[in-house]
Amino acid sequence: MKPLLILNLLLASLSLILSPFSSAARQVSDRYQLEKVVMLIRHGVRAPTDTPALNKATGKIWPQWNVPDGFLTGHGYAGILAQGSYQLTQWRELGLPLASHAGCPAADQVWLWAAPDQRTKATGAALLDGMFPGCGMVVHSTTGKHDPLFDTMAMGIARPDENKVIQQVKERLGSPAQARTTYANAVTDLRKAVCHTDEKSCKFPDSDWGVEINNKGKVKLTGPVAGGAAIGETIRLQYSENLPLSQVAFGHARNAQQVSNLMALHAAKYDLLSDTPEYASHGGSLLMRQLVAAITARSQSPSPLTEKPYLQSPLVIMVGHDTNIAQIQTMLGFNWQLPGYPHNDIPPGGSLITERYLDKKTGEHFIHLIFAARTLDQWRRLSPLNARNPLPVAEFKNPDCHETSVGELCPIKTFVRLAEKNLVNDGNNLPVFE
Repeated sequence: MKPLLILNLLLASLSLILSPFSSAARQVSDRYQLEKVVMLIRHGVRAPTDTPALNKATGKIWPQWNVPDGFLTGHGYAGILAQGSYQLTQWRELGLPLASHAGCPAADQVWLWAAPDQRTKATGAALLDGMFPGCGMVVHSTTGKHDPLFDTMAMGIARPDENKVIQQVKERLGSPAQARTTYANAVTDLRKAVCHTDEKSCKFPDSDWGVEINNKGKVKLTGPVAGGAAIGETIRLQYSENLPLSQVAFGHARNAQQVSNLMALHAAKYDLLSDTPEYASHGGSLLMRQLVAAITARSQSPSPLTEKPYLQSPLVIMVGHDTNIAQIQTMLGFNWQLPGYPHNDIPPGGSLITERYLDKKTGEHFIHLIFAARTLDQWRRLSPLNARNPLPVAEFKNPDCHETSVGELCPIKTFVRLAEKNLVNDGNNLPVFE
């Protein structure tokens, strides 16, 4: 059975429904009070993480950026700054209670934790500058090279069942011959766009499909996707950064649709590996626990899941990577399709947002879960975000939830049940936010 058919059957078997949702359509409600927001966001537009590897893989010299490899760009900073201002304005309109002094939030009102990379910390600074200009808000992060919240796999903390992971990947992938057939067009298109005409200098499209796992339990795909995923992401970043079109995929991606087409192997990496249940659960459980602790924390009665007082802040933000969001969305069973992107794609600045509402009529608490991200052209043009040009949003729906003027609201018990059902104990006793 082909991987895409298997994926469709799996999605069809879930009782979860995904619908496009315009955040601009929400209305202030007399009944529902927005009490809290917890956001997990990917960093903004960055330079490629390893330009020499791109040169080696393709036999071509890739364009140089004006920042070191892997760093957030000025364009990326500006986009996140504007996004932060836009998102906070919406939350305040919906009633998010942020006590302030001279226009700046009190110390216990906002808390942001970022992964220890330059691009994630700089993204955190851009968000806070956009939300609270001139307030000198602090970005918190570990002083170490790695953070177990975001680097569970890389640090060897997560120990998935190797046989189960490989089995689940192979079920999606099919045989090497099936994979070659399924992704033949994607490989051909990428080869034409980025490979040197000397076939000996661009070998990744012809490598054998498969799956490997290292001694830390980190799984990787072999074959065209191994190099093609990073190349597809780089092409997306080139376009989003507003590089000259002659430089985007060496002139072979002249518009957003052509960019998206060349991201097919990048999408395959996430579909085949990052979205694999066994892999995602072990990689994401430590982070998921903190997200649940934050959204369930009460300012008057601390959550039994955490003793971290800063998670009780009305606005909690964690800045990480697309792999972190992929693991969380897989554990939740949340799937989306944003305009112009592959299925479940996580663009720069893509944010998984959990909002907690109080039903003032019944005293019950509800969760509104969405994924939001700029389109490729919104990134390229740094388009202003407003009611006429909103941030595209996908909304989570479930049979236990119901539609309201503020969006699809799910009982908080439903959200916690979905969040906790795939938890494993990897890293459960590790200190976090230190």
